Amino acid sequence: MNLSRAESYLSAFHDANPGVTSRSFGAMPVQCDGLEFASTYRALISALPDTDEALTLLDLACGDGYLLSLLADATTPQRRALLGVDLSTGELAAARSRLGDRAALYCGKAQQLPLASTSVDVVFSHLALMLMDDVDGVLREVRRVSKPGATFAGLVGAWPPPNPALDAFISLYPAAAQQPAWAGLRLGDRRFRSADGIREMLAPGFDRIEFAELSMARRYTPVQLWDWHLDMYDTDLLTADGREDLRQRYLHALQALCGPQGDLLFEDRYLLFSARVLQPVDTR
Repeated sequence: MNLSRAESYLSAFHDANPGVTSRSFGAMPVQCDGLEFASTYRALISALPDTDEALTLLDLACGDGYLLSLLADATTPQRRALLGVDLSTGELAAARSRLGDRAALYCGKAQQLPLASTSVDVVFSHLALMLMDDVDGVLREVRRVSKPGATFAGLVGAWPPPNPALDAFISLYPAAAQQPAWAGLRLGDRRFRSADGIREMLAPGFDRIEFAELSMARRYTPVQLWDWHLDMYDTDLLTADGREDLRQRYLHALQALCGPQGDLLFEDRYLLFSARVLQPVDTR
């Protein structure tokens, strides 16, 4: 399997940190149009079609299998077959431990899915699409493996609201201190950050494109907020010395933003989209 520079980094990061995404987001409540979901994963599952028909569900970039485990609990064995694909062998090992025989798991790229054509009813992807190379190739593969009329639903990061804590992190981030092997690395396609960009990418092969904006607002102490950032790619890309320098300067900056209780508000946003596959790509 040939990997790009970005894919090599993501694979290595998740091999070393299996389960990092579910630890960060599995218990983080989010709000959407007056409703609260227990997590971004639960919000994504809300796109599951309401039907009694047997469904084959694919989690694209399944990580440690957390979403698949929720899907297994949400559907009866007679109604679902669960599939997961991920680049990281470390994440897949964690997924196999979590899921046992409840899902079929494959190591592979989103641009070259190891699945049969027109075999999937629903494709889910949680906080992964905006990191991927060759988005057109990813969407072609989603169409290829999907049955006509299949559902494609994804959750991606969106542009955050005005946020002094995030502004401080960005302004203090020492790009020059990135590890030489990964210096200047860029991940994914920024069009996945907005509804207009997603609509543009999906328009050729999908219809019934719908969006919901999810918001997260939580209070953190400076140390808790640093720990949140510590599990992110930007922080991991730094050398050990660069990371420690950022930690000290960031914690100092956050102290000035804290209220009487010694904590501060941190807000973030996510986009949930769903679409229908118009017609699978020609596989001849």
